[in-house]
Amino acid sequence: MLSEDKCVELLELLAHYDGLLEQFQVACGDGFFQLSRANYHNKDAIRERYGKDYWDETYRGSRFVSIEGTKFTFKDSETVEQYLAQFEEVEHEGSDQAQEEKTVRRRKETKDSAGVQKTKRATKAKDPIFMFGGALSIPSSLRQCQSSFKGSTELILELVNCRKKIEALKP
Repeated sequence: MLSEDKCVELLELLAHYDGLLEQFQVACGDGFFQLSRANYHNKDAIRERYGKDYWDETYRGSRFVSIEGTKFTFKDSETVEQYLAQFEEVEHEGSDQAQEEKTVRRRKETKDSAGVQKTKRATKAKDPIFMFGGALSIPSSLRQCQSSFKGSTELILELVNCRKKIEALKP
C-alpha cells in the first residue's frame, strides 16, 4: 500500500500527465488544422496535397532523442550534426575514393608534386520544410503546421518521462 506522501505525489503526477495530454491534443489539432489550410491553398499546384507522396527522400531526420537511464531528452544540435556526419562520411567515402583515383592518375600524367586538398562537405542541418519549395514559396500555414508538430514532439517526451515516473511510483 502507498504511503500518504506517495499518494499525493502520484496524484500530482497524474494531474500533470492529464495537463500534458490536453496540451498534446491542442498542438496536434492545431497542426492538422494548419495542414488542411496549407492543402487548401495548394489545390491549384501540380501536386494537390502535402503528404507522403510529396516528400523528398534526401532529407534526413533533424531531431534525435537520447535515452539516459530512464529519461528521454532531445540531443543538442552539435551532437546531431556529428551523428549525421558519420553517415555522410560513409556515403561519400566511395565517391571520394573514385575522385582520389582520378587525381592520382592526373599526378602521374603531369608529374606534378602539388598535394591534393580534400574539401569536406559542410553538413548543415536542413530544415525539412524546404522540400516543399523555396523559402518564399512555402505557405505560412505550412510553417505554422511545422511549428505545432515540433511542439508536440517535445510534449511527447514530457509525456513519456511523466509516464515513467508514474509507473515507478505504482506498487
